Amino acid sequence: MPHSAAPKDQARNEYRRRRRELPSAAPLEAGRALASRAFTVIPRLVSPAATVAAYLSAGREPDTGPLLAELHARGYDVVVPVCEPDRRLSWCRWTPGSRLVPGLFPSVPEPAGPRLQVQDLPNLELLLIPALAVDARGMRMGKGGGYYDRFLAGFRAAGNSAPAVGVVYDEEFAPAGSWMSDSLDQPADAVLTPSQWTALPLEPVYS
Repeated sequence: MPHSAAPKDQARNEYRRRRRELPSAAPLEAGRALASRAFTVIPRLVSPAATVAAYLSAGREPDTGPLLAELHARGYDVVVPVCEPDRRLSWCRWTPGSRLVPGLFPSVPEPAGPRLQVQDLPNLELLLIPALAVDARGMRMGKGGGYYDRFLAGFRAAGNSAPAVGVVYDEEFAPAGSWMSDSLDQPADAVLTPSQWTALPLEPVYS
């Protein structure tokens, strides 16, 4: 790992600061570009009518509204995460008409409806997951709760091979080793930004 790697908390705080300083129009502008970029790849990667796990953006995250709407319009079965106690995720189906309700974290919207487990989603072929940043090795900088790292560890241990794609702004796709990672961190298989969809890792991991 390069000597310049920042402590994870320090890097997380810096990425949070940068997002807070984004202009109010930035999330929607990025979201429209993300949707356009995503559909240069998704039809070749995901079977028609397969399940795609995405998420409802909040705050200064890139706006996933256009992406979710396009997934639904093209006939994909769209599910979004629900935060459960003990840092677990379940899933709920989403459509443009879904009623949103406060969840475990009131600032994070969740659809009202049945909560599903992975075994309830046999056609799950793609996960589009939130991040503050993703580096060229695929290491994802989350918000610190560990929900997705725990979910992905169990998902992969069970033999599920659907790729996990981190969704970030262009400037949040970082060089390999930009922050310190640990054994709990689960890598992303690709990164989606407004200007690119890139399979990862780009560089070998050195001990």
